[in-house]
Amino acid sequence: MNQPRQRLFSFASHQRSLWALPAFGLLLVAAVWMATWLQVRATERAVVAGVVRDNESFVASFEQFTRRAIKDVDRMALSVKFEYEQHQALELSPLIRSGIVDGDGIVLASIIDANGKLVASNQPLRPIDASDRDYFRRHAARDTKTLDISKPVVGRLSGKTVIQMSRRINRRDGSFAGVVLVSVTPEYFTQFYQESDLAKHGSIGLLGQDGIFRARRVANRATPALDGTEAEIVARSERNSTGTYAATTQEDGVPRLFSYRRLADYPLVVVAGQAMDEALADFHRNRTEYVSIAAVATAVIVAFFAVITLLALRLHRHRRELNLQRHFLQTLVDNLPSGIAVRSMRSPDRGRYVLWNQANAVLFGIEAEDALGRSVADIRAPEEAAHVLELDRALLDSPMPQDVIEMRDGRNRGRRLFHFVRTPVFGDDDEVDFIITSATDITEQRARTDELRLASKVFETTADGIILTDGGDRIIMVNAAFSRLTGFAADEMVGRTLAESPFRPLDVAESDARMVELHQQGFVTGEVPRVRKDGTPLSLWVTATCVRDADEKISNYVRVFTDISLLKATQEKLEQLASVDTLTGLPNRRLLHDRLAQALLRADRNETRTALMFIDLDGFKEVNDAYGHDIGDRLLQGVALRLQKCVRASDSLGRVGGDEFAIVLEDASLPNDARHVGERIVASLAAPFHLNGQRVHASASIGIALYPADGGDAGMLLRNADLAMYKAKRSGGNRFQFFAREKEKLAPAA
Repeated sequence: MNQPRQRLFSFASHQRSLWALPAFGLLLVAAVWMATWLQVRATERAVVAGVVRDNESFVASFEQFTRRAIKDVDRMALSVKFEYEQHQALELSPLIRSGIVDGDGIVLASIIDANGKLVASNQPLRPIDASDRDYFRRHAARDTKTLDISKPVVGRLSGKTVIQMSRRINRRDGSFAGVVLVSVTPEYFTQFYQESDLAKHGSIGLLGQDGIFRARRVANRATPALDGTEAEIVARSERNSTGTYAATTQEDGVPRLFSYRRLADYPLVVVAGQAMDEALADFHRNRTEYVSIAAVATAVIVAFFAVITLLALRLHRHRRELNLQRHFLQTLVDNLPSGIAVRSMRSPDRGRYVLWNQANAVLFGIEAEDALGRSVADIRAPEEAAHVLELDRALLDSPMPQDVIEMRDGRNRGRRLFHFVRTPVFGDDDEVDFIITSATDITEQRARTDELRLASKVFETTADGIILTDGGDRIIMVNAAFSRLTGFAADEMVGRTLAESPFRPLDVAESDARMVELHQQGFVTGEVPRVRKDGTPLSLWVTATCVRDADEKISNYVRVFTDISLLKATQEKLEQLASVDTLTGLPNRRLLHDRLAQALLRADRNETRTALMFIDLDGFKEVNDAYGHDIGDRLLQGVALRLQKCVRASDSLGRVGGDEFAIVLEDASLPNDARHVGERIVASLAAPFHLNGQRVHASASIGIALYPADGGDAGMLLRNADLAMYKAKRSGGNRFQFFAREKEKLAPAA
């Protein structure tokens, strides 16, 4: 009764195991859909994060564009203000010809006197009274010393919708003399939209903190209308200077992702928005593809497990067909990659081989017909046969599987390392009927294991960061040094392509060029910038290598990163110390000489003229003797600041040593521009300096040399400007002198 009961239990257990197949299939289906859902969610988060980054990067560029545009207008207004306050009268036509005031009609520049009357303009004059304008009243009430930016209004001179930017003009006694007004159209700011990639329904805007748009473009059309978003932008910008949020505009009902930045120097906020449907269009298409793939995979899994279950049921019904099983087992043994040998432990065939598969013939060079029916002593060397018989005795005394690793002679391959697994097979009387021996040649495997162990040790202990990727540049592993260097753990990197990882290249074009060279040469080196996980910059030296398989196809990429941040910082510090005057912060003699040489090359290329002004302070030694070197150093710093205000941003000012300065005027209308700059410098230095409670006066002797008339190279130009300076100093100082211009009289201080 016990044996039938065991068979019944075995049958019932097998029946239950059959149900595990469809259950496992259902688990796989659930896993597929769970993985699809996780992938869709992860992709959506990544896409949204990318849209946020792109939008924030775009609005940062728009902010820079806006600040530059406003500063250009402010610089124009300051130039007109300075000229007017110097002379208390001004004609704009010379400034238009010199390029200081734009005369192309897109930007309108005007001067309004203290009574609100238009007295000068780069457009034809008409009798206009601006005394009722808000900007005029604000400037007349007090001098804010800042640029006033109005709401969009209809210009009385231009007849267009314009944004009026203005500065107050003062008389010499500081009283109100009028207003310099620069009017620009909203397109002056929104032209940046044409250069953007905000798709069909993108938007940009320049919003005042008073809640009124100065300029705005939505879906490629200008629209100054308010739609409810301005209040939220103003409120958010008051709490944080930058930010991103999602909102639906009332004007067109389009959900958008908005990013904004508050301008630090002006009461303005720049804002840019991308339509969510357009930004996520690729994601929606990919989501449909993911769902379709999951559905196909579900169908395949269901079909697969249905077939497997049917096969299992059939196998269960015919499991008692021993002949089929024996044929299957024989075929299986003959096709196993390991050598299989079976020896009988029962009479009359005790010790003789009853099974010898093809893999054994390959491993030991003995064919099946030479081994079957023979003993181990018949086919092996005496010492090997004795060792096998000793193992037999040990197994029979303690019938347990034996795991043995030994050196044996291989077929035409010398001594080889083999892994033997010897297992007893018991008969009905619980005695060992057979011994099955499985043999595997592990010579190469052991060698590879040793090599991999050594490579792994080197990989993990090297001080440089290492990334190993597959042929598709998908990251397989990173070492511990990489995580210490960058802050990114292995689980944040593995499984992603390098271009999609958080350690992605910052310059995609440069990275693509390196990959081309890597494929051509097999290796590439170079300096690459990266960012650590905490956001700090990282300078690295990368050595990248291709690993190819037997078919010369790339199977792996190996990248080794060496931290050169300290070296770069030291190099930049040394370069700065070598080119900047530490007292004034101006370019030193070497850097200024380089800029002069480059300016002369540009002048030759563009067929323009350049001037060099050499400045030497009058009586600087007496200041040092009377007040000490500390006051002298502060005087030099004060002079440097005043000189910077006398030149354009495109000009180069530097300290060449001691109390000597030099200015390079590029693309100038000479000699008039040089004369004007000289007059401004003399006038600027006329005011006393208040240094540590001391009232110190300073003046300068200025020498001017023109290129190419006064010298064909930088050295000659510098010498001639120096000679002209000495001539001005011998004439009493506090003036400027052109080189070799006998007919020019010395220009005394104003």
